[in-house]
Amino acid sequence: MSKILILEDDETVRLPLIDLLEAENYTVVSAPDGKQGIEMAKKEKPDLIVSDIMMPEIDGHGVFEALQKDPITAVIPFIFLTAKTDPSDIREGLGLGADDYITKPFEQEDLLDSIQTRLNKYQLISEAALKADDNPEYDQIFIKDGESCWFVEYEKIRLLESEDNYVRVFFDKEKPLISRTLNYLEEKLPAKLFFRANRKQIINLRWIRNIQPWFNGGLLVTLKDDNKIQMSRRAAQSFKSIMGI
Repeated sequence: MSKILILEDDETVRLPLIDLLEAENYTVVSAPDGKQGIEMAKKEKPDLIVSDIMMPEIDGHGVFEALQKDPITAVIPFIFLTAKTDPSDIREGLGLGADDYITKPFEQEDLLDSIQTRLNKYQLISEAALKADDNPEYDQIFIKDGESCWFVEYEKIRLLESEDNYVRVFFDKEKPLISRTLNYLEEKLPAKLFFRANRKQIINLRWIRNIQPWFNGGLLVTLKDDNKIQMSRRAAQSFKSIMGI
């Protein structure tokens, strides 16, 4: 059962909307302002968010932008629900990356159709990600950062770098941040191609340009994009054994 978060300060809109969605067998949580909405989104991790724009504390645009900064909440489909009908307002909402923009008053079927369409799309993307992640025969990885999605061939990934509980993936001219740990990716990526250089970085062996001795028995690895990676002494010992040097 999908969970939907409603952000709406007007009870005369919020309560009937909750009743409508619960009647459609959705699990519904809600908040009356943007500040509580951000907290609720991070706590509940809903499958979709429907948000008013004009709200106290933080408006809908501010909520969306705040959630986009967290890789976990950035992937949640987001629908703006508002009385503002000026084309520039609509362009602003969609320009931020929201999935849809529905004006009040709205037809119930229009809202339900929009919700179901976004949930179906989100499910397909999630299933594709899991399939690519868990199938060792795949030679690519699915990456999603906010509204941007890529299927990236392993060969193109030159570096993965830990940032707290997330990982920044470097390929082509992109460097999206994904909600994975480096330990998780180390287990999933093919060992014949990727090597854990240190606590924070995994490198693609085919992207190595040259190697030279470094401090305390480590190695300094220069990648083909001129990025320099310091390999720890322990990693260097394992690397030399693997490479026969």
